[in-house]
Amino acid sequence: MSETIGWGILGAGRIGRLFAHGLESVPNARLVAVASRTPERLRQFGETFPGARLYAEYAALVADPAVDIVYVATTNQLHRELSLLALGAHKPVLCEKPFTMDAAEAGDVIALARWEGLFCMEAMWMRFLPLVRALPELLASAGLGEVRMLRADFGERMPYAPDNRLYDPALGGGALLDLGVYPLSLAFYLLGRPRAVTSAAALAPTGVDAQSAAVLEYAGGQIALIACSIVAQLPTDALIVGERGHVRVHTPFYRPSEYSLTYFDQAGPGERGRQLETVSVPFQGNGYNYEAVEAMRCLRAGELESPIMPLDETLAIMETMDAIRACWRGAAGPDQALASGGS
Repeated sequence: MSETIGWGILGAGRIGRLFAHGLESVPNARLVAVASRTPERLRQFGETFPGARLYAEYAALVADPAVDIVYVATTNQLHRELSLLALGAHKPVLCEKPFTMDAAEAGDVIALARWEGLFCMEAMWMRFLPLVRALPELLASAGLGEVRMLRADFGERMPYAPDNRLYDPALGGGALLDLGVYPLSLAFYLLGRPRAVTSAAALAPTGVDAQSAAVLEYAGGQIALIACSIVAQLPTDALIVGERGHVRVHTPFYRPSEYSLTYFDQAGPGERGRQLETVSVPFQGNGYNYEAVEAMRCLRAGELESPIMPLDETLAIMETMDAIRACWRGAAGPDQALASGGS
C-alpha cells in the first residue's frame, strides 16, 4: 500500500460530502472519485470537490485503479449491494452506519470480505472520536466504581412526508436504523453484548418506527436504556452511571467534545452530588477524519479488521437491532397525527 491512499465515495449526498470534507484534514488521503445516479447531486459534488472524477455508475468507480478503498455513503437499502460490489472488485470497504438493513445482509458482506481477504469496517464515526475513545480509561480512573447503568438517546424532529427517506421503509427509514444505532453502539462499546432485549415503538403511517426505546439487560446486572425519535427533539446526550457517580457526555453525544463528572457518594440526604467542572476534549476536522485515519492505518498494516470496530461486533449490533424490531409486532400505528400534519 502506497503512502497516499486514494478514496472513492459511492453516494454524493450529505454524508458523502461530509466524509469528503473530513478527508481534507487527513494526511496522505486523496479523494479520487465519487459516484452517484443523481446527476444534480453529482454536479454539485464536483463543484465542491473539483479534483474528483465523477461517475454516473457505481461499477465504474469501483473499477477505477486509482481507488484504493471505497466509502459507501448511500441510503441504507444499498449498503449491502454496494459493499458487495466493491469487495467483488477487490476493493476494501468502509460502509456507513447502519452497516446494512439487518443481520442477514451484514453476514453476507462480512463473509465476502473475509473470503476475499479484504479490509472491511462499519463507519460508525462516533467510535473513533477522541472523547469516546477515552471513555473506558476515564471510567476506570475516575473512581466511579463499576458501571451500573447507561442512558443515551438521539432524537431530531423531522417533518413527516411519505417520500422522506427517514419515513420510507424501502430506503431503510425509521428512527432506529438512522439514529438509534448510535446509542446502541455506545452501549456495545461500554457494556458489550446484552443477554436480553425488550423494546417498544410508535409507528409512522408508512410503517417505520417514528420513535422507539429499548432496555438492554446484561449478565452482570447492568442495564442500558436507549431511545430514538424522528418526531421529537431528545436531549441527545449520554449518562453513564457508576456506583459512586456518573459521567455525562454532553450533547451531541455522537460527536462529543465535552463531559462532566458528578460524584454522589459524598452527598448528604436530598443532595444530588458534587459536579466537577466540565472537561473539554476537542477534536480536529469535522470528525469523519478519524474513521478514515483508522481505515488507512489498517490498510498500511495489512489488518483486515479494526480492533476499534471489529466485524463481529458490527454483526452483533445488527442482530440486536433485529431483536429490538422483533419486539414491535403489534406496535401502535399508524400515527394519524403525523399523517394529518399534526405535532
